[in-house]
Amino acid sequence: MAADLAVFGARIRTMDPDMPLASAIAVKDGRIVEVGSNDEVRDACDSATERLDGSKWSITPGLTDGHQHLFTGAELGRGIDFDRTGSLAALRERLHAERKRIGPGKWILGFALEYSTFEGHQYHYDLIADAAGEGPMMVYSLDLHTAFVNEHALRVAGVDGPRRFADASSVVCDENGHPTGELREKSAMQLVAEAVEGSSREDRIGWYRDAMYRQNAVGITSIHLMDGNLDTVALLDELERRSILDLRVWLHYRMAPATTNEEVDEILHGGVRKGGLWEASGVKFLLDGVVETGTAWLEEPDTHGDGGSPMWPDLGRYQELVRRFATSGYRIATHAIGDRAVRFVLDTYADLPKGAAQHRIEHIETSPDRTISRFRPEGVTASMQPIHMRWMKPDLSDPWSERLGPARCEHTMRSGDISAAGARVVLGSDWPVAPFDPRLGFFAAQLRRAPDLPDEGAIGASRPLSGEETLAGYTRNAAEVVGRAGELGLLRPGYHADFVAWVEDPSTCNPRDVLEDQVLATVIGGRVVYTAP
Repeated sequence: MAADLAVFGARIRTMDPDMPLASAIAVKDGRIVEVGSNDEVRDACDSATERLDGSKWSITPGLTDGHQHLFTGAELGRGIDFDRTGSLAALRERLHAERKRIGPGKWILGFALEYSTFEGHQYHYDLIADAAGEGPMMVYSLDLHTAFVNEHALRVAGVDGPRRFADASSVVCDENGHPTGELREKSAMQLVAEAVEGSSREDRIGWYRDAMYRQNAVGITSIHLMDGNLDTVALLDELERRSILDLRVWLHYRMAPATTNEEVDEILHGGVRKGGLWEASGVKFLLDGVVETGTAWLEEPDTHGDGGSPMWPDLGRYQELVRRFATSGYRIATHAIGDRAVRFVLDTYADLPKGAAQHRIEHIETSPDRTISRFRPEGVTASMQPIHMRWMKPDLSDPWSERLGPARCEHTMRSGDISAAGARVVLGSDWPVAPFDPRLGFFAAQLRRAPDLPDEGAIGASRPLSGEETLAGYTRNAAEVVGRAGELGLLRPGYHADFVAWVEDPSTCNPRDVLEDQVLATVIGGRVVYTAP
């Protein structure tokens, strides 16, 4: 059974502790059949084997984005990317230009708007009314936990006052009870989102396909999808049947306080669903919100007096659902940003039956030593996004730091400390919250700052991750947490042939230069899904 494909003369980092480095690799029917020296791999080939010269290649296992929202990101991408729009004047200028481009009556849509753009002002649609012009507008904040809309959009959606929700979502209103245009958390945002003009299914399929290709182009071969439902399962099945799915996808069903018992029963009754490249075997809960709006759940109130409560009004139901899914074999992920939320999740997981499933906490933006020390002995994975430090400043003048205060800012995004304590750390982007390019993650994980701002020092006091720890967070650790330690994350015979060819190994490249490291080819299951022009 000779190999279909073999690469010779490369610099291969396998992530396999039994053989960390190699020079050649051979693939048959989507699986690795040999890794080692040129001579060893040559023995696995015959005259029909396609042989590639890898002398200019540095090869690593394929990268996994450990937390993202593929379909949401692809759909939001049709709007304006407000990333790094640094002032209210710049925001108004871009809104005015977009209204001029699309004309009156159409929706202005956008995403990735930083809270600091409003320069300390509490948002009110009057701030942007003339710039947004004649027509509705909806712009999501960078973390997707808030949306900013104009008066026209509120009228279209019929939102004329405060609303009560099953979770801690809110329609922000002024002292007279009139909506300001700020919508906090998903239930509130959905009031207006449902009024946005629709698009055809084929248009959306095109957006998804483009988003996957762009991720392949930066070395991503798998994602952990964090906002799924049964419709998402049907979509993944369709994309695979149409040979459009160019990523491995590990879907997590999204659970919220408003999720009904009937919806839970429907998921559990069907059991784990899977295809060739995807599997729906995880569940993701949101226990709190975000620091910037005062909805993160904190041990002590923030500087505005907020942060005293979780997103789940009924914590007993959160714990009940976690237990139901965990005992049915599902992997549990919980969004927990504040230190109190992280501690509560650890307490909840500690009461679960011990089994093979790996449970995880997402984000962990601030936590003290006594909490961080629990991850390894309790077997909990930390899912982190170092690139989110791009919105923080060492002088603590950004909205996140100002809310927390200096003491808690010392405990900022402690991926390196958690790894040093021996716990598993998985890395990702939370796209479209932050760009999905893993090279940005390699930079931020090792230098603990944004690559596009002046070097004013590291964010927080955490130990940085090393290059190899960072690569493990995108490869081996990401495979282990979804139960695929024997199939993915390493380059070893019998494993899926998912790998990336780079100009330089990103784990040994100087982190200040890693943004320029080019992906030459991306392979999933022995199939080349991207080659550099």
